[in-house]
Amino acid sequence: MLQWVIQFLWLSVVLSHKEHLITNCLWHNNTCVDACPEWMVMKKSDCKQAYWIAQQTCEQPEPALIDVSCGFARCDCPEPMVLDTYSGYCYDIDNCPTRHFE
Repeated sequence: MLQWVIQFLWLSVVLSHKEHLITNCLWHNNTCVDACPEWMVMKKSDCKQAYWIAQQTCEQPEPALIDVSCGFARCDCPEPMVLDTYSGYCYDIDNCPTRHFE
């Protein structure tokens, strides 16, 4: 009987397990989301490339290579726009509501 209870509990845990890995996450505004806002596009890391380009923001508008990433996706502004991290909206770099560094 104890063996059946253990098997049932194990099966319950396995069937109720949900993936919470960053690789299964669409990242936006410091959290996982189901879909990007309508003004943004989904950008997936390419596991064949050994680099990941940082999100371009009003504060950091220049493209910069960051860590190696595989299986990661985030909501990004369509090019050539950049993200205003305070409002969460995309702007042309010359129209950012926050000052950017030259």
